[in-house]
Amino acid sequence: MLDQFNCAAALLDSRGGLRRCNKHADALFGSGLMVRHGRIHAADRESDSRLQRMIQMAVKSPQDGTFPAEPEVVARDGAYWMLAEIVPMTSFVRDLFNGGDLLLCFTDLVSHRAPQARLLRHVFQLTAAEARLASSLATGGGIDAASARLAIGRETARTQLRAILAKTGTHRQAELTALLSRFRASSRC
Repeated sequence: MLDQFNCAAALLDSRGGLRRCNKHADALFGSGLMVRHGRIHAADRESDSRLQRMIQMAVKSPQDGTFPAEPEVVARDGAYWMLAEIVPMTSFVRDLFNGGDLLLCFTDLVSHRAPQARLLRHVFQLTAAEARLASSLATGGGIDAASARLAIGRETARTQLRAILAKTGTHRQAELTALLSRFRASSRC
């Protein structure tokens, strides 16, 4: 079930220990995150302090729906890298995952992955062609690079861009790219 998530996710027990993680989280171990004594740690000392404090706040939080643990940024090589968030698990969700008390999710802050065209199509009511162009533009390459990548003419791309701007309520390509960059992290849980 954890591998269904399109983000790095780990199930933690009631003490904050790692029960299991998905393939995305597993790929992070050794490149900024590690498991030590059954717990997830950040290689960066300051990040690890914040991460452990967040996990402990979540562990100690009452099961009444209040949840004081705020997301924390994890650094790698002195730069922001991941956003760590903890989601409390209800008994129903706990059963779905076959155990685990907390879900720890990591969102990539530096990826240049384009948002999924399917998502953009749904959110902004774009046509399939407009969604492909919007997804391509989100990487910041510009209209010429996007039209070449999609094998469409520049004027076709410009026509589609005008429709995308109208449907997203943006006025310039830079505004559109900024808006779409928020969807890049939609590899979130």
